[in-house]
Formats: sequence, C-alpha cells, structure tokens
Amino acid sequence: MRVPEFSDEQIAADLAAAAVELGEPLTASAYDAWQRPRNAASPALLIRRFGSWNAACAHAGVATNKTRSTSRRWSDDDVVEIVARYLAVPGSTGSFADYASWAKEQDGVPSGATLRQRFPWAEVKRRAAGQS
Repeated sequence: MRVPEFSDEQIAADLAAAAVELGEPLTASAYDAWQRPRNAASPALLIRRFGSWNAACAHAGVATNKTRSTSRRWSDDDVVEIVARYLAVPGSTGSFADYASWAKEQDGVPSGATLRQRFPWAEVKRRAAGQS
C-alpha cells in the first residue's frame, strides 16, 4: 500500500479547513477524527513533519490550546539515558509495552505515549543500547 505524500501547503490547507469546520483552538484528537474520512495527513505525520502539533498548527495559522507539552521536559539525551536505565533493569523484556508499564511505576520518566512522540521505539532502543 502506497502512503500518500503531502506538501506543507496541502497540510496547511487541511488544518485550516478543519479549524473552520471544528472551531479553534484545534486539538489533535478533533483533527484526527476529521481527517480520517478525508485524504488528509494524520496528526502523527504532522507531528513528525513539524516537530509538534502546535508547530504544525502555527504553520497553518491555526490556534491551538497553549498547554505546556510534557514531551519537551526531557532532552533527547535524557530520553535515551532513561531507556538505557529501563533496558538494564533485571527482567526487562525490551518491549515498548514493558517500558510503558515500567514508566508508570517510576518518578520523573516519560510515559510510553510521551516517549513515542519523540522517537520510534526501535530507534530509542538502538540509541540506548549504544550507551552501554
């Protein structure tokens, strides 16, 4: 199955159209429901392309909720070091699901969802393994 490619201009137009229909501030979850039946980019693609939901919306001139993102609480190096700590825990399976369960029991580490906003699991694991 071929994944469609979206220009920055098409993404901006789609975000603007969604904001007109749904109102502002535009949330990623509202946009996600809006884009599914259309030929529009997913919120995940927008976040990868622009670095964050807010940055994608800013590119399109669309207002977003200005709550502070927790995904930037940790630097990339911090995230890699935290995953390296998880991988070193006796009994760690190295799976994303196991990390997410482990993270719930820890203080000061990103949740599985927050980690996925930053890196694909395979990439952060590869980087963390390189730290050992």
